[in-house]
Amino acid sequence: MQRGSLDLGAIDLNLVHALDVLLQEGNVTRAATRLRLTQSATSHRLKRLRALLGDPLLVQGRGGLVPTPRALELAGAVRRTMQDLATTLAHGEPFDPASSERSFVIVTSDFAEIDALPRVLELLTKQAPRISLAVREPGPGLVEALERGEVDIIMGPSLPPHAGLVQRRVGDDGFAACVRRDHPIVRRKLDLAGYAALPHLVISPTTNATVSPVDTALAARGLARRVCLRVPHFLGAPFLTARSDLVLTAPRSMLVHAAQLLPLHLFEPPLPLPRIPVMMTWHERATGDPGHAWLRELAGRCTAAALGRPRDYPAAAASRAGRGSKSGARRA
Repeated sequence: MQRGSLDLGAIDLNLVHALDVLLQEGNVTRAATRLRLTQSATSHRLKRLRALLGDPLLVQGRGGLVPTPRALELAGAVRRTMQDLATTLAHGEPFDPASSERSFVIVTSDFAEIDALPRVLELLTKQAPRISLAVREPGPGLVEALERGEVDIIMGPSLPPHAGLVQRRVGDDGFAACVRRDHPIVRRKLDLAGYAALPHLVISPTTNATVSPVDTALAARGLARRVCLRVPHFLGAPFLTARSDLVLTAPRSMLVHAAQLLPLHLFEPPLPLPRIPVMMTWHERATGDPGHAWLRELAGRCTAAALGRPRDYPAAAASRAGRGSKSGARRA
């Protein structure tokens, strides 16, 4: 079938929805669950889509179904179309989380799995039992994913200015340091030189190429710490610290929670360190979507509470400060 010859009148919207979910899941069984169909019915819709578009769309690959080049070409446009349609139809209509069956995608680091996400899950279970949530790790192409509608919100550091993005500060966190509870330094006073000389464990997410605020603060004093181990994730770092002689300097809220589960001794780093802003970022296209506004309020409130600085966030649309500027992200 040649492109451009497709009869739009022959397209069933249910097929477009099925295509969107199939491309997101890459698995017929999981897609069937989200579509509330049997696996056989979902396979039949995939067969119709293949015939309609003249392409296999999803083929067997390592670990399951993988999209064809044509499917990858369609994925962003189909996702945007479904999102825009949902937003248009919902405009002016109240959003009822108790009955909604929407799916949302949040990008955040594994740091959120310690406290913020459990809070979100608890509220979803009580208030929105049919809403599903997918969490993805930060990686390349986040701005493009927001633009294509593949991601709903990003929680974490501020993103570089970009047209169409809206950012809101939901809280901030400080730093703390820790060692295993029976570490020799627990029984003595630690000065700055002694702190730098200790063997350090450093969390270095693969997508974060910036220098740590700890290293920046030490360099300003003519010092550098002795890094013995770098790990890409937050969750494993306290466990490694509890079973080694390493010292870990990390977000305070994470270490406070970790010390409730592990034999860790927390202490103040012997140098002033800046607080860490935590931002929520989304695309302006979703600002007026009642369901998206509900998600923003929920995620913002749970994140702020997890950081130890709870506050309420209005579900209303973000501030329009900077309207007319196309040069960068707006702060809400």
